[in-house]
Amino acid sequence: MREGLMGNVEGDQVMTGERNSARRDQKAVLGEYHVKSVLTHFDWHGELTCYTERKISLFCSWLPVPCAPKTTTYTIFLKWDKIPRCFERTTASTSITIERKFLYMNRSVIIWVSANYSHESSVKTKNISTILNKAEKCAIHSISAHQLSNRLIIKWDAPKKSMQYELQYKEACSTSSQWILVPTANDAVNVTVSDLNSTSSYVIQLRCRPSEAHHCVCVWSKEILVPHKLIDKPTISANETIEISPGRINVFLQWQITQSRNVIGYYVNIERIPNSCNDQPERISITERRLHLNLSMAYYRFNISAYNEAGESPQITYVVPDFTATVLPGQITAIPQGNNTIVTWTPEYIPKCFVVDWGTGKEDMHMKIITKPMGNFTLDHLQPYKLYKIMVHESAICECESFMRHERTFGVTHFYSVQGVPRTGPATVNISNIMKHSAIVKWTEVPAEDCLGFLQGYRINYTDTMKNLSLVVAVNSSTTCYLLTGLKEKTAYTVQISGVTTAGEGAQSRSQFFTTLKYDKGEFEGIVAVFCLGIISTMFFLPIICSLMLRRSRKLCWPTLPSPRDCSAIQDVARIIPWANQGPTSRLLLQTQTDNDTTSLHVIEEDSKASLKLQPFSEDTEDNSECDAGQSESAGGSPDTCPSLLKISEKATATEKERVSSSMRAPLLSDYTSMEFSQKAMLSLALNLPPWAAHPHMEGKLNNRPGKVEQHTLFTPQDYVKQSQVVFMPTGPTLMEKTSLS
Repeated sequence: MREGLMGNVEGDQVMTGERNSARRDQKAVLGEYHVKSVLTHFDWHGELTCYTERKISLFCSWLPVPCAPKTTTYTIFLKWDKIPRCFERTTASTSITIERKFLYMNRSVIIWVSANYSHESSVKTKNISTILNKAEKCAIHSISAHQLSNRLIIKWDAPKKSMQYELQYKEACSTSSQWILVPTANDAVNVTVSDLNSTSSYVIQLRCRPSEAHHCVCVWSKEILVPHKLIDKPTISANETIEISPGRINVFLQWQITQSRNVIGYYVNIERIPNSCNDQPERISITERRLHLNLSMAYYRFNISAYNEAGESPQITYVVPDFTATVLPGQITAIPQGNNTIVTWTPEYIPKCFVVDWGTGKEDMHMKIITKPMGNFTLDHLQPYKLYKIMVHESAICECESFMRHERTFGVTHFYSVQGVPRTGPATVNISNIMKHSAIVKWTEVPAEDCLGFLQGYRINYTDTMKNLSLVVAVNSSTTCYLLTGLKEKTAYTVQISGVTTAGEGAQSRSQFFTTLKYDKGEFEGIVAVFCLGIISTMFFLPIICSLMLRRSRKLCWPTLPSPRDCSAIQDVARIIPWANQGPTSRLLLQTQTDNDTTSLHVIEEDSKASLKLQPFSEDTEDNSECDAGQSESAGGSPDTCPSLLKISEKATATEKERVSSSMRAPLLSDYTSMEFSQKAMLSLALNLPPWAAHPHMEGKLNNRPGKVEQHTLFTPQDYVKQSQVVFMPTGPTLMEKTSLS
């Protein structure tokens, strides 16, 4: 084939007629290939691009056939002017490089690509026609791009000649994303694409737009992954400082950044404070977002930043805070002497050098390197009322760049060259938990820069505003809360607090007013509850108390009658008038007492200790005495059941005496009876008593007259009758009946 191509080259020197004949043959061949491709399949938009590289080779590229199988192959065709035979080459790739020996640089050539993905199916690209000697690639120099949030910013160098460019971009991580074309203005050297997804990454391509004025081929640049520009600085998420040995600490830092997915790594710049050596900070590059460092107790500053292809993010600064060590290798002493202060220490061994740091803060530190074996140092030009911190470190290597790794803190102390009193009091004073006799006072510490000396404690001044009486309480410097006790109820107080140093008491805080309560919490409610309970108890117990008092007063004013069983007057009764011998008069007398439940009446004579029985007076014969005796023995007998009159005889008299002597005592009901009742009783007694009962001396006369008994009018020697002599027998079986039965 090489010989054929060389023969074609020699054929370039034929006559004009032969050239025209060759041109007609070329058109016929192209027409033949074109007709064949149309008959077999359609064209596809493959974006075929060909250009020469330094005029030693031809490079062609195209897009793959959409949805083509993996076995698809591509064949490129080159048909030269006046060359009847086409050059073709098959490849599985979407680009190809053809060496210089197969090319005709000064001849016009038609190029196309055919894709074969089956035995009978094929497609071809559109034809391009060019002269290879003029088909050079248009150069685009120095393309820079970065992503800023949701925007793409692309810049490139300006060409020597005026030219227009176009840009295309797509998402880098999405396989289904399509290129988006963005036109630019003439002579533009940058373009900005907005409204993008801030969390996605993008790739771009840039090329010039073809024009007749430029004899070069506009080719898309290589795909450029646009990095996110890191605009957010890292933030510290965790930090810890621990003591690992006397004079050495371990610093742990952890940080985070919102653009971590676009970060390649992190820079950590470590700088000692103060940096008297004027060295550049030591830079460490790490990929993790954490750091462990072993350092001395000197001040260190960390500057942390993230970086990627687009550059470096802003830095975050972290200063190692003050650390109070529990154990240090030695002690140092600062003794003020006028405007100077002498610092002394006693080392355990003599290192190669001592490093002394002193100052009023992290940003105002000074450094002195002592290489002589000495244990003192004089500080001058110190400011009064300023708190200074001094640290002495020892190092085995006296090189500034080695201090971070080799130095160890020997001792730390604080001092004032001249002390004063605090210039301000606590900024905030609060009164809480106000009670009847107490209150809690809380305050904030006096700032160190306002103490002007070592704070020894606080003084709490509280004043009774009504009596203008002030009291002072002193507490230590670590106390910021105190309970005031012994306050008066419902009293207004003012509170002021001041700091105290060795130079004296400082300024007081603002006055805080409060008033104690009249009642403690819950006290008033307790009083109300007790009062209500007292009222309820009084209402409940008052009727009971009144009833008991009424009963007691009745017992005191009106004594109760003794029990009839224990009454001596009743026990000494010798005679009882049975219920059976009561007459109508006695019954009538009992019936007149409507409020009494008695059924018999007995009149007892205390002098004679005899019980007289009231019975109706009758003139019946002696024979009726048996009837009376039977009636007396029956419990419910009536004196009216026997129609004959009683006859007084010796037998009756004896029987009567025997009945009287065997009768029982009767109970009493009350103290005195009315006069009307007494008169009725006396009348009944006079009418019904036998003559021998009223006048015993007449018993002989009666006995001598067995015949007719005459009626006599008898009068008792008493003018009134005590109720203690009158006995009402209750209903039911009487005591007399019980005695008779027994």
